Amino acid sequence: MDCDENGALLARRKKHSTLTAGVYHPKPEASMAEYWGVFVDNAPYLLMLSDEERSAREKAERLAESANFRTLLEATLTACEQIEARHVDGRDVDWGAQLTVISASRSGDVETGTREIGEIRAILMPGCHRAVADTLCVDATLATLIDSKFPQVSNFDDLPELSERDVQMSLGTLEARKHPRGGH
Repeated sequence: MDCDENGALLARRKKHSTLTAGVYHPKPEASMAEYWGVFVDNAPYLLMLSDEERSAREKAERLAESANFRTLLEATLTACEQIEARHVDGRDVDWGAQLTVISASRSGDVETGTREIGEIRAILMPGCHRAVADTLCVDATLATLIDSKFPQVSNFDDLPELSERDVQMSLGTLEARKHPRGGH
């Protein structure tokens, strides 16, 4: 698959996803909350939040048990001998000034530039590879573990066509990742 086809496929998946990756500046109350986390080699990697259909614990356990999640970590060269779900007290978390989150979104929010952060579904801890966040938002198997409302599409070719602007934006994202400073 060439870069243009990759860009078009990525754009289509992003456009129709119910999840988006965004920037989060933790508020003081974040440290007072209780979470369920996915730990990779005893370090917190992702903090999961409940939604109306699934508890944070269920999400964390399913993701920790997922072979696809392990494959994703290995693909980003993340050491992952042990992956497990555990309860996390927000006071024990290193809340950086800025974190990446995966949040609920409406189809097209990212492409239209509104980039409103919806209800947070997961918080990535410092040091997580940005490609993990992007993949969790578009991969049907992994995204459904985070958001049960993720569209069940067996073939993304069945999705409506995108505008040329959508495709160019995704191609630009792919090109930026090739840059030595891109990818995180």
